[in-house]
Amino acid sequence: MAKPADSAHWTHKLFVERPELFLPFLEKAEDRAEAEVAALARLFDEHGVPPGGSVLDVACGIGRHALPLARRGYRVTGFDIAPLFVERARERAAAQDGDAQFFVGDVRDIAPLLKGQGPFDAIVNMFTSNGYYGRAADVALFQRLGAMSSSRAVMVVQTINLDWLVPHFEPEGMDAAGTVRILQRRRLDMDKSTMRSEWDFYEGSGSDVRLRLKLEMEHRVYSLKELRELLEEAGWGFVQGLGGQRGGEIGLAELSPDLMDMWVVARWP
Repeated sequence: MAKPADSAHWTHKLFVERPELFLPFLEKAEDRAEAEVAALARLFDEHGVPPGGSVLDVACGIGRHALPLARRGYRVTGFDIAPLFVERARERAAAQDGDAQFFVGDVRDIAPLLKGQGPFDAIVNMFTSNGYYGRAADVALFQRLGAMSSSRAVMVVQTINLDWLVPHFEPEGMDAAGTVRILQRRRLDMDKSTMRSEWDFYEGSGSDVRLRLKLEMEHRVYSLKELRELLEEAGWGFVQGLGGQRGGEIGLAELSPDLMDMWVVARWP
């Protein structure tokens, strides 16, 4: 669980205090989870993750990637800050085949909270689940993940591609899932590679639509060069940067500014 001192941080307000407002968006993203897991499995095979190897899914949410990986024979540990999401992942794991277990906690405390788990042969961090606490916190996180990894472990980080985001940036937007709507106002601070946003969560249908949460948030966004430098500073060896579009079969290709999703593969020495 997030530390009490962090209760004012936007991640705590959303994922710990009001996770039910974001839950429909994770459920909506299930549509592409199987294709993303297939891409992960291909990368694991290509880079030597053993069949049945141990995998850590950081910021696992409701287990969208963890559970399909477990069904493919990997031994999966999921970790997320939201108790509601972990509860859902555990319920789903109990009803499915595969070796998966899930833990609740703040990623900044991941090492002591997963003491006795690992070492991990592969680590995945999907769905732009880094950058929430700034660059220095990301370096520290990836250092801790390295210390929890086996020799020659592989890590895959999937996030938004800054070089795609800049020409496609929209200062306002709306997203919808289930009965929840998010009105978004955004500002991209290029000097600090930071997205600053205001999200208004509305819930309901017809005439019964109510504002449930107003949230100010910011997170770091990275170019391939920036993320590579960060990972290397944390002790990881850069392997490759790939890109893909969301939806349908994930055909990863050499990263370019035309591809929205950035997949970075790194290896622990």
